[in-house]
Amino acid sequence: MVKNSRFVTKSISNKKAIRKALQKRIDAIAEKQKKKKNEPNGYVLFEGPSKIDGSPIVVIVTGTRNKSANVKTADMLQTWIMRSDMPPHEAKRQGLDSAICGNCPFSGSTPKDTRKPCYVLVWQAPLSVYKAYKRGSYPRLPKNRIPEAFEGRKARIGSYGDPYVVPVWLWKAIAEASTHRTGYTHQWRSAPYLKTLIMASVDTEEEYKEATALGWRTFRTRGKYEPIARGEIMCPASKEAGNLTTCADCRLCNGSEPNDKRKSISIIIH
Repeated sequence: MVKNSRFVTKSISNKKAIRKALQKRIDAIAEKQKKKKNEPNGYVLFEGPSKIDGSPIVVIVTGTRNKSANVKTADMLQTWIMRSDMPPHEAKRQGLDSAICGNCPFSGSTPKDTRKPCYVLVWQAPLSVYKAYKRGSYPRLPKNRIPEAFEGRKARIGSYGDPYVVPVWLWKAIAEASTHRTGYTHQWRSAPYLKTLIMASVDTEEEYKEATALGWRTFRTRGKYEPIARGEIMCPASKEAGNLTTCADCRLCNGSEPNDKRKSISIIIH
């Protein structure tokens, strides 16, 4: 009888210990969710002068708390390069977006008769991010803590704006901390140091050949009936390729590696 009594007491004690452990775990999860809910969904990574004309610019990362809703790119941290002194749609309207877009043929600074329609609708996501920035929704992340925000995550280098206008240390820090990245620059003639990090944005087959000869892998926009050049493949995440994958999983638009045999990418302009 005593033996059974000890068994029952031990059993009850074990159940209490299990319940206590479970409750502790539940409380820890709840605390983590509460903490995450209170965390910002983005941070200011850089504020300073544009490398192109000295205008004030800002780099903001979003998606640190909530996943990106972009179907093509999937779950990637987004980095926005914008003028910090005016809304992006105003900068484009006034042709002052050259501070963050450079000589991109899609920018507002390009003459209207030769300008191509930009795929970034500046009055949507960029404007929303800009307004949140002005409200103070994004705290400034110290330089030594920037890798923490990208650790184990995938990132878009320049969801809007050209990475060239920002000090390269930022992109190197992101590339080293993240598991994958995508990025593009129209300033490839002036930025050979970026070729291992991002792609050269080109808009003609002649530019494709020139950039390739300089050691770049390229991302070329082309018309619906323009053929793909030798050395190119269709963007696997594009509609014309059947949306075979997402940018987060594709891993092709991350610059050029030593002895890189991967082909360059082409997409029908949209």
